[in-house]
Amino acid sequence: METILQQILYVAAAIVFAIGCRSFENRFIQKLGWLSLLGASYLSGFFLTDTHIGGAIFVGAWFMVPWMEIVFRVRRLRFPIKSEVKHRFPPSREVFPELSDLSSEAEDDGFVEVGDTGWQFSQTDYFMRLFYHAEKRTQASIALAQQGEFGFSYVSLTSRTAGGITFTTTNYPFAATMKHSPMQRLNRFASAGSFSELLERHELFLQREGVRTEDLALQDTEYLHAYIERDMSVQIDHNITTGVIEPTGNGEFRYSWRGCIFLYWQVVKDMLRV
Repeated sequence: METILQQILYVAAAIVFAIGCRSFENRFIQKLGWLSLLGASYLSGFFLTDTHIGGAIFVGAWFMVPWMEIVFRVRRLRFPIKSEVKHRFPPSREVFPELSDLSSEAEDDGFVEVGDTGWQFSQTDYFMRLFYHAEKRTQASIALAQQGEFGFSYVSLTSRTAGGITFTTTNYPFAATMKHSPMQRLNRFASAGSFSELLERHELFLQREGVRTEDLALQDTEYLHAYIERDMSVQIDHNITTGVIEPTGNGEFRYSWRGCIFLYWQVVKDMLRV
């Protein structure tokens, strides 16, 4: 009995340590929490089977669950090849409480509100408030993605060159679900603490890519929603060409087996990056 109690305490201690590490904002400490959680899983498997193989199986389960989700749920889903981006009324404060504060931050940094828009992508409903900074020639968007009771918000900054290349910096919290075309460059900064910090990273991103303000195209604010629609179409066309997704008829597509592998690798990279 004493041995079993000790084993339970070892696992519990590893879990409590993991939860404690995850409460820190430092990403290295958070990584330590993730490793501790894997350690707790290994100990659970080892104690239950009294073998290292059992421990390895329990750790491997963390990486097998996403693959099962992709194969048995995501691959069965159908998505529209064309999504219409049109005017939307903003969600209520209860649904999107941070919209007002984020809008104020954008305006404090010189961005002018253009309007609210949105679209539906399969089972996910997107709302987006658009802004534009004429001097920086940069578009800002504050977005909310909702799927049933689950939802998350993110902010993106996009600049477009006269040659048609888009540069986007975003704090979108998840890995990309499709490949970006050669005309789309993404700078992911999930840990941005404020709109100003995201804007600073975006400007550094442009500098790193050798893009000057005069290289950027002026954007017609009446057609910002159309630019978004065009960007989505370009990305979908690119993924059809590369075999990540495949048309199924009726204006829809699904993920190919190559796309399932791509999605799985994106999930694993996010798990290792945490």
